[in-house]
Amino acid sequence: MKWAILIVRAVVGLGFLVFGLDFFVGFIPKEGMPTPPPLAAGFVGALMATKYMTVVKVLELVGGLFVLSGRLAPLGLTLLVPVTVNIALWDAFLVEYKNGPPIGTVMLVLEVFLVYVYRKYFASVFTTNAVPTV
Repeated sequence: MKWAILIVRAVVGLGFLVFGLDFFVGFIPKEGMPTPPPLAAGFVGALMATKYMTVVKVLELVGGLFVLSGRLAPLGLTLLVPVTVNIALWDAFLVEYKNGPPIGTVMLVLEVFLVYVYRKYFASVFTTNAVPTV
């Protein structure tokens, strides 16, 4: 199980690290990539114009580094899971995939696995009737 956790952490961490870094450095070639449908293109245009995507990519970089290093993996997952849910929703509602499962869904399944193996660190989030400390 230790190896499975390490491999999943590496896949999730490297994935977000590479794609987050590519946003700022641009080392992945964009030629030949499929054109998104009109709704998806408009959505991306809005995210880019408002600099919202810059914030998302910073969260991807930081979360990816934390998950990859293992030092702050639960914090990294806390940053990455909302981003991945949005990627999975993008895959489900804005883009049609015909070749295999969408990457957002795959990453979300891997992150749910990591949340499960780090569940003791997330246990307090599921406390019912929580009372604030003063």
